[in-house]
Amino acid sequence: MTYSKLTLRPLAKSVLLALASASYLSQPAWAETDTTAEAVESNASPSVERIQVTGRLLSSAAITAAERRGQAQVSEFLDAEMIGRIGDSDVGAALKRVTGLTLVDNKFIYVRGLGERYSSTLLNGAMVPSPDPTRNVVPLDMFPTGIIDSLAVLKSYSVDQPASFGGGGVNIRTLSLPRERIFEVNLGTGFNTLNSDNGLTYSGGSDDWRGRDDGTRALPNQINQALDAYGSLETISIARTLGPLNAQTLSQAREINRELGTAFNRNMDVTDKSIGPDFDASVTYGDRIQLSDRWTVGAVASIAYDSSSRNIDEQERYFSITQGSNLTPLVRYDDISGTEYSTQLSGILSAGINYDNTHRLEGTHIYLLDTADEVKLKVGDSIETINEPNRENMDYSVRYEERTMVANQIRGKHAFEWLWDLGVDWQWTDARARRYAPGEVEYRYVRNTNADGVTTAALRRSDNAVQYVFADMRDSTENGSVDVRLPIDTNRWQLEFQSGYTYFQRARESEVDRFKFDSRGFSNLELQQSFSQIFSDQNILDPSKNFAISDITAQADDYVAAQQLDAAYLGLDALYNDTWRFTLGARYEDFRQVALPLNPANGQIEGNPADYPLLDDDWYPSAAVTWLFHPDMQLRAGISQTVVRPDLREVTPVLYVDPITDFSVIGFAGLESSKLNNADLRWEWYLPSGNSLSVGAFYKDIDSPIETVEILGSDGNLLVSFRNAEQGRMYGVETEFVRRLGGLWQQAPNWLEQFFVAGNLTLSDSEIRIQPLGESNITNRERRMSGHSQYVVNAQLGFDSFNERHSATLSYNVFGSRINFAGVDGKDDAYEQPFHSVDATYSYYPTERLTLKLSAKNILGERTEILQQGEILQARDPGTSLGASLTYRF
Repeated sequence: MTYSKLTLRPLAKSVLLALASASYLSQPAWAETDTTAEAVESNASPSVERIQVTGRLLSSAAITAAERRGQAQVSEFLDAEMIGRIGDSDVGAALKRVTGLTLVDNKFIYVRGLGERYSSTLLNGAMVPSPDPTRNVVPLDMFPTGIIDSLAVLKSYSVDQPASFGGGGVNIRTLSLPRERIFEVNLGTGFNTLNSDNGLTYSGGSDDWRGRDDGTRALPNQINQALDAYGSLETISIARTLGPLNAQTLSQAREINRELGTAFNRNMDVTDKSIGPDFDASVTYGDRIQLSDRWTVGAVASIAYDSSSRNIDEQERYFSITQGSNLTPLVRYDDISGTEYSTQLSGILSAGINYDNTHRLEGTHIYLLDTADEVKLKVGDSIETINEPNRENMDYSVRYEERTMVANQIRGKHAFEWLWDLGVDWQWTDARARRYAPGEVEYRYVRNTNADGVTTAALRRSDNAVQYVFADMRDSTENGSVDVRLPIDTNRWQLEFQSGYTYFQRARESEVDRFKFDSRGFSNLELQQSFSQIFSDQNILDPSKNFAISDITAQADDYVAAQQLDAAYLGLDALYNDTWRFTLGARYEDFRQVALPLNPANGQIEGNPADYPLLDDDWYPSAAVTWLFHPDMQLRAGISQTVVRPDLREVTPVLYVDPITDFSVIGFAGLESSKLNNADLRWEWYLPSGNSLSVGAFYKDIDSPIETVEILGSDGNLLVSFRNAEQGRMYGVETEFVRRLGGLWQQAPNWLEQFFVAGNLTLSDSEIRIQPLGESNITNRERRMSGHSQYVVNAQLGFDSFNERHSATLSYNVFGSRINFAGVDGKDDAYEQPFHSVDATYSYYPTERLTLKLSAKNILGERTEILQQGEILQARDPGTSLGASLTYRF
C-alpha cells in the first residue's frame, strides 16, 4: 500500500487504531496535590503548625516544606512566590534550583544527573505532547512562570504515577481558582552583553513580531502542485509525465524545473542589524464569587508576551584519531556568529465551581507559542579546506521554527461523605503540539586569499550549493484518568485504599521536504554576487546557466507514529499510631508504540513493518515507609520498579539535526525499553521559622539503559545514534537546607534576622557496560552513564528587610562534567564541562501594589564547552543578561 503526503493524518489515525487491541479504563498519571492553605493543613502532620515565619521567601518555603513533609515519596516543591523571588522567567530556569536538578539548553531537566530521557513532564497531572521532535519531554522553557501556581518534582516512584520514571518527574501545576480578586500588569525589559555588537538578520515576514510566519517561508503552492503532478522535481520525472522520453520532453522538463526554482523565497541575503533591548509584558485577572454558603465560582485568565534577541558566539570542531591518542581536526569553525530572535506568547484561562468544599470542577485552556528565528554565519574549515591555509568556508544558515502547544483540560475532585468519605479525582486532557519549521536555508561561500593578500568570496560551485528544508510535525494526544480513595480509620490505623486507571494515546505525523539548487553553470564573477542576485529570476530562467532544482528528501524523512497506554493500579496508604506510614501498591501498564518511516517518493513503508512495533506490558510495584519518630523529624525509605521507554524519534531510522548540539542524529529501530530498580532513603528535619535540613541517599539499577553513541559518519561530520547498553547503575547522596542567619549564635545581632541561606548538594556516581557495536568501535565500554554529573550544587543567599520593602537573592548553580556522547575508535568520550552560574535579583516594594525587580544572569560570564581529550568540540557563550520589570496590582 502507498500513501501520499495528503494521507499522512488518516494514516496516523489508522496506525493508532491498529494499536488498540484492548478495552480501556483510566487514572491521572500524577496524583495532583492542592497547594491551597486548606490542602496544606489537611496533608501536613500536626507539628507543621509550629512553623512561624516572616519574610516573603521563608513564608513560601514553609508552605512548600509542609507539602513536601506530607508526601509519601521523596519530593521537592517550588511555588510561584519562590520562583518570582529568584527571578526566573520560565519553568526550566526555576527548576535548576531544586536539589539534584540541572538544566540543559534552558529547556530540559536532568534529575539526579540522568538525562532528559529519564525525566517526565506532566501538566496538572496529565501527559501532554512535546512540540520538540527530538525529545520525549516537553521543553520547559515554553512555560512562563506567570501561569504557574507551583512545581512538584517527584524523585521516588509511587504507583499513582506513570511507570515511565527514571531520575524523576516534574508536574507543572498551573493557575487555579483565585482565593481573592487579582488584577496584575507586568512590564519588563532586558539586555544581553553579547548584544553590544551588531547582530545578523535577513528579510523575514510581516508577522514575525507575533511569532508567526506570514507565508514568506512556507513551501510554495507551485512546488506542492508539481510534486502531486510529477512525483518529483527531477527533470527526468517531469519529462516522463509529458510524453515519450526524448530531447523535446527533456527540454520542456528543464524549462518547467527552472520556473519552479523561481517559486522559492530567494530574498535570503544576510545583513547586519543593531540589536535592541528585550521586551515582555503580561496581564492577569481573576476573581472568586461566593454565590451562597455552599456554592463558589471563580475564574482566572493570564496572557503574556515576550520578545528577545541574543547574539551568538560559538565554536565547533570534529576530530579523527591518528597515531596513538592524537586528534586530527576534520572540521574546525572557531568563528561562529549570528543572532537568535525569540518570540513567546502564552495564555491560560481557568474557570471552576466549588460546592461545599466537597465537589470541585475546573476547566483549563492553555496556549503556548515559542518561536525561534536564528541567523548564523560559520567561518572556518570543513574536510575540504582544513589543509588549505588560503581557503576557508563561510557557511550561512537560517533556521526558523514555531513550537506550539494547545491543551484543553477538565478536572474534578469529589468527596462523598455519605459513601464512607469516598474520594474521586478525575481529569481529561486533549492536547496538540506542533513544530513548524518552514524554509530552513543553508548555503556556503568559499573565501580565497591570493598571494597578494586580496580576498574574494564566492558561492560554492556545486549541484548542492543551496539547501532548503521544510518540516512540519504534529502531535495529538488524549489522556483520561480517574483516582479513587477510600479512607478507613481504626483505633490506631488510618488507612486509605487507592485505585485508579489511566488511558493515553498519541498520534504523530511528520513530514520533511528537502531541495537543492545547482550553481555549476554560473561564472566565477556571478558567484561572487549576493545570494539574491545570483538566484534572480533572470539568472534562474536563463537556459545557459543550466540551473536546476532537485528534490533530495531522504528516505524515511516522512514518518507516522502512534502510542497507546492503558494503566491501572491498586495501592494502600496506612498510618499507624501517628508514627509509621506505609505506602504500598502495584501498577500494571500495557504500552504499545509504532513508528513507521515512509518513502517520500511513493509513500510506502520502509522496511518490514513487523520490525517497528514496541510492545511492553508489565507490573511495576512500589513500597515506601516513613518513620515519624520525632515531632520535627522523619525518616523515609522506598523501593520501586519502573521503566524508561525509547522515544518515537529514537526508534525511527531517520536522520535529523539535534537543535541543541547541532550534531547529526539517526534513530535505531532495535532499541529496547530500560527496566529500573530504585531505592531511596531520606532523613528530614523541619524547624520553626521555615528552617529545614534533609539528607538522603539513592540507588538505581538499570537493565538495558539507552545510551548516545558516535557511529561512523560521512564527509568528516559527526553522527550519533542510540544503543542499549548491557547494564547500568547509579548511586549517590543529596542534602538540602534552609537556615535563617539570625540566632546562629547567642549574641548574634538582630539585623541578621533579615538574611537566610539555602542550598543543596548532590554527589553521585554511575557505571555502565555496553557491548561492542558492529558499525563503530566504542572506546570505553565501561564508564559513567551519558548525561550523568557526579555533583550538582545550588546555593542561595537571601535578604528580606524587616519592613518587607526590600528583598534580594544571590544564587549559584554548578554541575559536574558529564558525557555528551561516547567516543569510538580510540577517541575518548566527549564531556560537557561544568558551568558556574551566578544570578542575582533585587525587588523593591514601595507600596503593596507596586513591585520593581532588577535581575542579572550569568554574572561570571561563563560559557558552555564540550571537550574531547582536551580539545574543544563545541563552545557557546551565553553572555550576561540584565533585566528590569515593573508589576502593578490593581
